[in-house]
Amino acid sequence: MELGMLLFTIGAFGVAGVLAWRDRHPHYLIALASGQIATLLSPLWQRLYGFSYDPSLDPLFRALDRSLPTAIFLAGWTLMLPPLTIFFLYQRRWWLSGYLTGALTFALFTLYHILIETIGVRAGWWQYANGSVLPFDVSITLLAGLMNGLVSLGGLAVLLITRHYAWPMLLAVVLPTPLLMSALVHGLLGAPLYTVLLLRAQSWAAAIGLIGTLGLILWGAHIIASELGRRPIIGAPVADRMTM
Repeated sequence: MELGMLLFTIGAFGVAGVLAWRDRHPHYLIALASGQIATLLSPLWQRLYGFSYDPSLDPLFRALDRSLPTAIFLAGWTLMLPPLTIFFLYQRRWWLSGYLTGALTFALFTLYHILIETIGVRAGWWQYANGSVLPFDVSITLLAGLMNGLVSLGGLAVLLITRHYAWPMLLAVVLPTPLLMSALVHGLLGAPLYTVLLLRAQSWAAAIGLIGTLGLILWGAHIIASELGRRPIIGAPVADRMTM
């Protein structure tokens, strides 16, 4: 798996490099790398949400008694693939920034991540300790898809806001965005759910926790879609705009 993912990663960065050179936007390369950086928090999320990776996968490092496989780190760029696709369409005026399009984009991002989760679970690359069903028969893959979809939506918003930023500012803003968004979504918005799961609370408490987390995720998507619904931000002054 590691070799195959390495080849896919090299190909993805190769395409991103071509687009960065042709469109004069290094966003493509920086965003792919930022997705890989976001995977560094994986051991923490494994502890909080009760999942683990296939032990046969070679670990990049271990923390909190959990490992981050090298293949998963290499595949981290897939987190930012949907935002970069929309960014590519936006640059060619094939996608318009608005609340409705933002909401529909969040739905598409969620479906994309549900597909990734489903493939990973069925292939045995990762598994959930307490089964795959939450209160109200909500699938854990749906929750993971919503969370990762929100992270990707936040990444898209940052890509659009920084489309005219100079290199130093672009690196400072875009590179840590998925990591910070993951910390916000999985660490803060998911707290109502993972708290009751860690405490092994009764089913009614778990149900309340799930409702709270789902409500916060949808609220977060509403906020970002509202920002996308405003007039596009011009970005940095002309003197500070990026040149290649």
